[in-house]
Amino acid sequence: MARLLVYLQYLPAFEATARLASLRRAAEELNLSPSAISLQLKKLTEATGITLFEKAGRNIALTPAGREFAQAVAVSLGQLDSAARACRSQDAGGAQQSLAVSLPTALGVAWLSAVVVEFAESRAITDLTINEAIGAAEVDWQASDLAIVYDNPPFPGRYWRLLSEVRLRTVCSPILFPRLDLQHRDRKLNGITLLHEDRGEEWARWGVAARVNLRGSGSVRVASVAQAVASAVQGQGLALVSDVLTRNLLREGRLIQPFATSINAASAYYIVCPIERAEEPLLQALMERLAERI
Repeated sequence: MARLLVYLQYLPAFEATARLASLRRAAEELNLSPSAISLQLKKLTEATGITLFEKAGRNIALTPAGREFAQAVAVSLGQLDSAARACRSQDAGGAQQSLAVSLPTALGVAWLSAVVVEFAESRAITDLTINEAIGAAEVDWQASDLAIVYDNPPFPGRYWRLLSEVRLRTVCSPILFPRLDLQHRDRKLNGITLLHEDRGEEWARWGVAARVNLRGSGSVRVASVAQAVASAVQGQGLALVSDVLTRNLLREGRLIQPFATSINAASAYYIVCPIERAEEPLLQALMERLAERI
């Protein structure tokens, strides 16, 4: 048992080094010196009899055996963390006390934050945190149990599940509709401002698909699709966004879709979580609730 206890105490240093691919960054994360991390890795190698790392220029890299061991360690540490969460829940009378979910800003504002809040209330979760991130690489996994991302897989080390494909359609305030030239053979937007997040690539693709002349229209580049939607509602331009983001505004009549043409977005919405936590009942239930409400 003594040998097993010595073995376990080196696993956090190994997991951090394997995940970050850097002794220095692992040392910073664990508040240790690089030499202390190096010593722990040496002792773990001696305890396991496995050559875990090899030189890669000035850096180190996992050996094939080290990669297999790293996967097993990640799963094991995740299972221990899940078991601790479950025990804490039992101590609290069976109620899950906390949940942290990361959402893209626009999707959260549009309707998804309300779904998450409703889910937390139904599960008697008293400490709910909603974080913000768009892509999977932006998610703070130290502060999030599960994330919805607008991105494309694969997501290494994560479980993922498609939540919704994304089709982009034009939306604008009803007050702008009379300015659109939809009857003329060479359909034009009559100088209406185009709202976009990228450099205009998606608008260019839509213009070709819809056979609409975009020349003469101004453009405003915004920091997020949420700003594009808000500006469209205020009558400041035409936005090219997903139905998923605007369905409530369309239902309320605050936005309209002046053109039937839609194009595929570059990415889609995915549910993502740590792979070792994908089978947790709470996260499974949240995934199903999200899929039902999309």
